[in-house]
Amino acid sequence: MKNLHNTINTIPDIKLTIQSGGSIEFVKTGILPEFLVFHSPHLHRTWRLKLKEDKRNGVLKVNGQIAFYYFFNDLGCKMQSVSNGVVTAEWEIEEILMELRD
Repeated sequence: MKNLHNTINTIPDIKLTIQSGGSIEFVKTGILPEFLVFHSPHLHRTWRLKLKEDKRNGVLKVNGQIAFYYFFNDLGCKMQSVSNGVVTAEWEIEEILMELRD
């Protein structure tokens, strides 16, 4: 966790994409699935989480430890970085991409 702590002294380079669609699940359920996809090139990590509601809160882990909290709703996404259980930074993701899949 030392390396992660050193990399989040500033706001991390986390990007957020909302993925919508996916023919396999649509065929099975009749519902287009949506996913939140967080990506950090600096940490070499991608987290893909199924969006079951318009509002979602959760955690992103690195090496089994909580590294970030996220708070997503239709107005945007707020993030908090965490080190040893303590919030070390807070910010809002300014650009959220939409990706439609078939």
